[in-house]
Amino acid sequence: MPVSVGLIAQTIEKIAPKAWAEEWDNVGLLVGDFAAPVERILVTLDATPEVLQEAREKDVQLIIAHHPILFRALKNLRSDNQGARLPIQMIQSGIAYYAAHTNLDQSSLSSSWSLGRALELEKMEHFKISHTEKLVKLVAFIPKDHAEEVRQALVKAGVGEGITDGPHASEYAECFFAGEGTGMFRPLGEAQPIIGEIGELTRVEEIRLESIIPEHRIDRVVKALKKAHPYEEPAYDLIPLYNTGASRGYGIMGYLKEPESLGSFSLKLSASLKKLAPISLAEEPTVRISGSPEQTLRKIAIVNGSGGSFISKALFKGVDLLITGDVSHHEALDALEAGLSIMDMGHFWGEIPMVKALAEYLKGEKALAEVEVIISEKMKNPWRTLNT
Repeated sequence: MPVSVGLIAQTIEKIAPKAWAEEWDNVGLLVGDFAAPVERILVTLDATPEVLQEAREKDVQLIIAHHPILFRALKNLRSDNQGARLPIQMIQSGIAYYAAHTNLDQSSLSSSWSLGRALELEKMEHFKISHTEKLVKLVAFIPKDHAEEVRQALVKAGVGEGITDGPHASEYAECFFAGEGTGMFRPLGEAQPIIGEIGELTRVEEIRLESIIPEHRIDRVVKALKKAHPYEEPAYDLIPLYNTGASRGYGIMGYLKEPESLGSFSLKLSASLKKLAPISLAEEPTVRISGSPEQTLRKIAIVNGSGGSFISKALFKGVDLLITGDVSHHEALDALEAGLSIMDMGHFWGEIPMVKALAEYLKGEKALAEVEVIISEKMKNPWRTLNT
């Protein structure tokens, strides 16, 4: 059975839901048809003419990118409109385009987490928390003979999982509580019960099955419950909890195992960036440093992408070094004056590890076992360093 664009989108949104994206962002399926079959996926950072040509040559049906191809509303679909050119060519080639941007930045696949692990930072946590998940207790009442069948359907819908994202990830799955009891109901009118007769009080041995789910999964879980449950009208409760679930946010913060100088740590950063690149690149990572090479570092913050706006938070958090990209001249001066060192790794190098993490995640999903996941070899850094 061929895998659809829609199933691949659902797989990405399990770990980076579209609801996580910022209001100004434009994520999800931007070109194509959810029902279209997919045999090959091309994962990339950006959409460029070179990446699209690569997709054609490799007979790819879906491009998955970090950066959206459409940000501003298009007023026409003319081929001489720069913003419309690539989407038009994708439609003509039958290639769909899916973007996971600020929602992916807040997931465990973000480059910040990958880089933090590569640098062996300890006690890592989110640098800026944008949301803490609300939890809900699901309580379902199921005929004893159907309890295991319904439980398995709920597991497939994501019920019973521990925290899967961030520093407090759990190694446990299928976490339920089950208790036995007696369910009672009297079918009336046009009811079509699978157990009991119209007008008669029916007693059934039932299992009370409980588990905790994150709020964003409610619709999917209830749909799975109703589909698997044998009753015409399943009995279930959704109980809001004061307990809180996983947090999500931008960047990470952690500590070096041993204090290290800014100068020596910059070499470690460059080596880690090169190691995390998903493809072999001719260029070496270029890291700009603002601060004294002799400064001793202990507490580090990492924000992939453009992180100049996080300087004030880094100062508030007592960070010694902020690793990010796209820092402006005046932002660097303000940081220096306040005693904060900065390593600017650029936008490309700061986010390319996420391409590798996303591709590995997709390759590891059983539902996509028949799909070939390809990492683009045509991704490119728009900036070049010339030796004069």
